Amino acid sequence: MQIEHIGDAVLYCGDSLEILPTLGKVDAVITDPPYGEATHSGARSIKDISHKFIDFPSISFEESISITKKLCKISKRWIVMTCEWRHAARFEEEGLPLIRLGVWIKPNGAPQFTGDRPSTGWEAIALLHRKGKKHWNGGGHSAVWIQNRISGDHPTQKPLSLVSEWVRLFSDLGETILDPFMGSGTTGVACANLGRRFIGIEIEPKYFDIACERIRLAYAQPKLFDDKEITVTQGRLDL
Repeated sequence: MQIEHIGDAVLYCGDSLEILPTLGKVDAVITDPPYGEATHSGARSIKDISHKFIDFPSISFEESISITKKLCKISKRWIVMTCEWRHAARFEEEGLPLIRLGVWIKPNGAPQFTGDRPSTGWEAIALLHRKGKKHWNGGGHSAVWIQNRISGDHPTQKPLSLVSEWVRLFSDLGETILDPFMGSGTTGVACANLGRRFIGIEIEPKYFDIACERIRLAYAQPKLFDDKEITVTQGRLDL
């Protein structure tokens, strides 16, 4: 297992299931875990639809429930997690503290390549919280986020502006955020920019190296804005 310390970030290259029990409590979890086999096998690159787009293993519904229960035990506050809508619909049945099911709407989402049905154009966002008082920094706004999808260093890389919004909304300055499926490190970059501590775990060495470099560069850059200068209006990020 490789460990890197970069600024206020601690990055692990290894298996989340092995590393999570070694960690203490964190303030929040913001993560984008693998999806199910059907979703992975059906994802195609717009540039070459004959090849599979996702090059890392999927997880089953049972594995999704198991890892989410572990995250609920170590997070003091929110868990913000992209997920299969089929899985999220059953979270409450499995005893998970689902507070709200949000959506990320992608105006430039991939088309339905078969042409025999509409494309999806959105992803589910599970918002979970342990029992007790809750607060977030979004007031009465809805759990709807409208952001274009991007092409990045990772097949399922999320827009930095989108993840930055989640970091600001569901955590406070100086708190520690965990991403057990770090990918190319977007959550870590957002934390570096917004004054949060970060713990990231990534099992694939090539993506771990990319995440380390992106987070290292984020800490090397002057801070472009303060946390309090960001306001959210109707699911959009305004600077």
